[in-house]
Order: sequence, then structure tokens, then C-alpha cells
Amino acid sequence: MTKIAIVTGASRGFGRGVAHVLGAESDYRVYATARTKVALDELREDVANSGGAGEIVPIVLDQNDDDAVINFVNRVTSSEQKIDLLVNSAYAGLIAMTPHFGKPFWERPISVYDGSMNVGVRSSYVMSKLVAPSMVNNRSGLIVQISSWGGFTYVFDVGYGVAHAAMDRLSFDMATELQEHNVQAVTIHPSGGQTEVTEFPDGETPTYVGRSILALVEKADSDFLAKANGKTLFTAELAAQFGFSEDHDTDGALNRARLEGLQPFKAISANRLAQYNLDAPLPRAADTNNSDFANLFPGAKKFHI
Repeated sequence: MTKIAIVTGASRGFGRGVAHVLGAESDYRVYATARTKVALDELREDVANSGGAGEIVPIVLDQNDDDAVINFVNRVTSSEQKIDLLVNSAYAGLIAMTPHFGKPFWERPISVYDGSMNVGVRSSYVMSKLVAPSMVNNRSGLIVQISSWGGFTYVFDVGYGVAHAAMDRLSFDMATELQEHNVQAVTIHPSGGQTEVTEFPDGETPTYVGRSILALVEKADSDFLAKANGKTLFTAELAAQFGFSEDHDTDGALNRARLEGLQPFKAISANRLAQYNLDAPLPRAADTNNSDFANLFPGAKKFHI
């Protein structure tokens, strides 16, 4: 039976990589959603020409439009016997915040906050809420939020941190309610990326992030998924455990470096978050909220919310 996935934000970035890997490196029928038809059509052609066993079904969808999202999910559930995987990757916060690096929250437009919360937290909740009944009825399925280490310490912007903390908690709380139905919800934390929008040095490619999710659905056993349910998983650790890599990381050195670079953030996440620890110092906003960091998001100006 063909496996079915829904991937949001699939026209670019990590969402595109996830959709491409599921179609080109496995046999998923991927309902790939975004607002840009041209980019989705290009994704469909790329997967069709890859020689993979999967396929892309491009869906032009504005996730601010609840009625359109409801109609889309109804279409999928009426034509497919089940939905195996939902990946919530749509996120407008990066594009919204990039022009305002170096400013505190009170000098940024309210729209910057809305960019993270609306197509980000809210859209992930709505899509998950609509897809969950199918998974519950079939007693199988995996819901994935793509988040960031900004969820447990200050990075870039107030809205960015609040949104990613919320997405991490979204998986935890959904998993709490889904666990008795044999459905899992997890969060994936990539490090900085190399995408159409971002250019972090040695950043993770969309393909690498896609392989992290493919590993969860094809290599992880039921014991691992039960343990991981509701939790935040780091792509570099998944790569080490399940044996995938970047195409250009032929000797594994890049992933070893990523694992080493992950350790300070693991230490933060393993302890009480600063807001619950009276003795913890506050981060310095200027360390990541400065005009130099805007250079890591050169592609943001090409897109709009």
C-alpha cells in the first residue's frame, strides 16, 4: 500500500527537502502544500525525474485560510485510506524578522510576531487537529513539527523564541493525548540551515533534514518511537543513530562536528530552562539579535509573507 504524507511549507527550505526525500528516496505519495504553484510544480518534476518510487501531489494552499485547509484535509482523507505522516514545516517568521535585526521587540512591527505565530504555531496546530482524527481512527501515524533551539533559549527575536517553544510544547501535549491511540508526535531540531533563505556556515541542507524524518518512519522501531513520543529530537543525533548523512559528508566529519556543536544546547535543554531557574542568568540579546546576523538570511528579502 502506498504511504501517504502531508508536508507543509514544501515550496522551499526544509519543507521542500522533506517532501523531496520522501518521494525520491522512498515511495511516499506526498501532498506538498505551499502558496507558490511554480515552486511546487518544480518539486513534482524533480521527484518524477529522480527515479524514486514516490510522487508529489502539489497543493496550492494558504495556511491562513482555515476553510481552505479544512477542504484540503477533507480531500485527502476522502481519497486516501490513511495518512501515515504529517510534517509541519510552514513558517513565516524568518522572512518577517530579517529586516529588523538589531531592534528590540518594542521597535519591531507587530507583524513580525504574527509572522511566527500565525504561519508557524497556529498553522501547525490547525493542520494537526484536522489530520489527527484519521490517524486515531487507523491507530497509526506520526506528526512532526520542525522547530529550532530558539525554543529553549533566546535567539534572534521574541516572537521567534515564543513560537519555537510553543511548537516544542505542541508535540509534547499532543503526544500526551495521542499516546493511547498509537499515534506519535515529535519535534525535530535542525541546526542552522543552507536553504533559499538562510546561509549558515556548514548549515544543514534540506535533504539532510528530510533524511532525518525518513529515518523516523523507515528505520526507527516501535520502541524508539514510543520513547521519542512527545520529545524534541536533534537531526545530528538521528544521523549518528540511523546512519544517514549529507551527500558531501563522505567521511562523517561534518556530522561529528555538528554533534560537538550541539553539546552546549543539549546542556541547556537538559537543565531547567532559565525562566524556571532563579539562579540562571539571562542571555545577551545582542549576541544573536544584531545586524550582522541578518547576513545569515540573505534570501529572506526575495520572499514575502
